[in-house]
Amino acid sequence: MQILKECYLSQAVASLLEGKVLVFPTETSYGLGCDATSQKSVDKIFKMKGRGDDKPLLIVVPTIDVARKYLEWNDAVDRLAKAHWPGALTIVGMAKPNSGLANGVISKFGTVAVRVSANNVVKFLSESLGKALVATSANISGAGDVYNSSEAQAMFSEKVFQPDIILDYGQLEKRPPTTIVDATKDKIKILRQGQVKIKFREFFSIKIKPWIAWMVIGIGAILFSILFLTQYVLAMAETESMSAVGLFQADLISGNHLVNTRYKRAPIKVKGLYLTAYSAGGEKKMDSIIKLINETELNAVVIDLKDYSGKVLYDSKIPLVDNLKLQDIRIKNVEKLLAKLDENNIYKIARISVFQDPILAEKKPQWSIKSKQGGLWRDKNHLAWVDPANPEVWKYVISVAKEAGRMGFDEINFDYIRFPTDGRMSDIVYTNGNSKRYEVVAKFFKFLSKEMEDEPVFISADLFGLTTEKKGEDDMQIGQRLSDAVLYFDYVMPMVYPSHCPSGYRGYKNPANYPYEVVYQSMKAGVKQAEGKKAKLRSWIQAFNLGAVYDGAKIKSQIKATDDAGADGWVLWNAANRYTSAGLEKE
Repeated sequence: MQILKECYLSQAVASLLEGKVLVFPTETSYGLGCDATSQKSVDKIFKMKGRGDDKPLLIVVPTIDVARKYLEWNDAVDRLAKAHWPGALTIVGMAKPNSGLANGVISKFGTVAVRVSANNVVKFLSESLGKALVATSANISGAGDVYNSSEAQAMFSEKVFQPDIILDYGQLEKRPPTTIVDATKDKIKILRQGQVKIKFREFFSIKIKPWIAWMVIGIGAILFSILFLTQYVLAMAETESMSAVGLFQADLISGNHLVNTRYKRAPIKVKGLYLTAYSAGGEKKMDSIIKLINETELNAVVIDLKDYSGKVLYDSKIPLVDNLKLQDIRIKNVEKLLAKLDENNIYKIARISVFQDPILAEKKPQWSIKSKQGGLWRDKNHLAWVDPANPEVWKYVISVAKEAGRMGFDEINFDYIRFPTDGRMSDIVYTNGNSKRYEVVAKFFKFLSKEMEDEPVFISADLFGLTTEKKGEDDMQIGQRLSDAVLYFDYVMPMVYPSHCPSGYRGYKNPANYPYEVVYQSMKAGVKQAEGKKAKLRSWIQAFNLGAVYDGAKIKSQIKATDDAGADGWVLWNAANRYTSAGLEKE
């Protein structure tokens, strides 16, 4: 990779003309670009990103006139282009025949996504190239957006396929994504709401002659028209499946009318605490928790939406949840809860238990871990588990995660992403064939990352604390390896509770008496494994008495250890949700 400063724009253009791939600044973040007519260059970008061919690349052009060369023009496209180009609006329409665009830019449905950029760098590159310029995020599929050229360099430095040139404009300001609109059928459908807000009148193409206007009189008639048109717009503007235009995955969960109209909030260093659904659903309890957060350094909550019982703890609209009666509604009004948290600027994390799901295992035995003796296998607590290798289970987990994100959570946290750890392990019938357990779990990690990449949330994973010190193929027989998780999640959260370490760990007879040392050494090892990878590490902090009395001093020492190890935040765990300000900095 060659790094070019901003004064070398002409050299960057020459590289594009030679078929090279370029990293450059856009309206929102750093992007990857190439000559959109070069099949070899377009194919390279797909390989670099690990992107499926069902997700075409969009193009940028310098002017509306140039856009007409690639995009079939209709009234809807014309209204949008005149109102918002140049600007942060991407229009999806039918590609013109013989446009010369490469496969992967034109979708299998014959559509193309086009933007006339207002960004000076993008405008210069596309105008100087004299052809359409591919512009896609400068990251590996599933990773977050890149706002610094050094981040782009680090992301691709160890990959087989790398960008040829990085155009270094330093740190970019973080902005919302571009708006994406489908105008293929001369009607406007918002596929992603971003910087550009589509105005009411733009949804319509009504040509009224002057004499007709005089006929529209009367306050009652006007009010009636407004009411009617408002209802019409709401129906038209509802986000539809992006798979229809081959651009992104469907925006609707099957049977669920929550749509993806949000975008990711800016990341923060989380200082949080865990809450059960019972606590989150209790108004007095939540008032006391919010008061504690506002008075201390705390800024986040982790709330159970699907816990170790497998029950879905809110009013879900997912058909499978309703059909199998998997609900136990403990949070009566999620919308009200989230609004209250937003009012207090509290970061909201939804926690989902994945493979320990006894209720689903009982009701869908074909999805469950089996016993060699016949029937369902059960752990020492007589709980059944779903099979970590079953793709139907994966799809169900994704449906819950997407629904949580679209309700308004900022992050989805996945727990119990592993094989069982106790019970008659030799009695388990494994279905993963020649695949090792960590390969199965890693494949699930990759699936999660890909399925959630277009959702307006961050994703995090809970792992056993000892994973931070394991290397190579050592997955502790449960399929968990930190080296796999850091490739696919935004945050990995090792459960480094000192009380859970065995006697003799690092020479400590009772590790619970050494909270700083245990947490620091564990997290330091984990942070080292995560260097240069997608995920940042965040620790689970012991806030319960086990092995020792965990007072404010011990909580504070774990927080200090986390910070000293270079981790990015922490969350307090107390299963009974009994929290005080002990050990926390006051606001």
